[in-house]
Amino acid sequence: MRTTLIASVFALAFSLPASARADVLLTPYAGVNFGGGTIDKRVNVGGSLAWLGSRGLGVEVDLGFIPDFFEPNDTAIDYPTNNVTTLMGNVVFGRSGGGIQPYLVAGAGLLRSNVGSFGEFFDDVTTENSLGVNAGAGVRVGGGRFSLRGDVRYFRALSDVDIALQDVLADFGFWRATAGLTFRF
Repeated sequence: MRTTLIASVFALAFSLPASARADVLLTPYAGVNFGGGTIDKRVNVGGSLAWLGSRGLGVEVDLGFIPDFFEPNDTAIDYPTNNVTTLMGNVVFGRSGGGIQPYLVAGAGLLRSNVGSFGEFFDDVTTENSLGVNAGAGVRVGGGRFSLRGDVRYFRALSDVDIALQDVLADFGFWRATAGLTFRF
């Protein structure tokens, strides 16, 4: 009886699936915006926090900031303070672990544009909060606690824009390419 009980416990223990493993990934990044509503290429900075399960499915929160988004590079006009902030909640599908880890990402969130007072065009600071979506792909290279990450994403506003920014933000969308150092916990 005792032998049967011990054998049953070992059989049950070895038949259970291995414990699930998940990675928490923190990535500060810098990059460039281009195409779409971008007047000229602009440097962007930000960070993302992701949870990636052992089966490769996960979630991510991404926060990005693009200063001087609406200002042309080749003008002598003193433009007001302007920027775009993105805050997106995403679903991530990719490979966890080490080596080369490609991934796909898509989600929705906030696109916040801010244009300061500009003479007779805008009397006051105009801030526009829009529902937006993003989708893209990237790759992490490395293993252990650190890896390098690069990705390209497309951002698009879905909601209507305020009349003051209608010409600037009509069909508002842009591409973002970034590179960063990922810390795995």
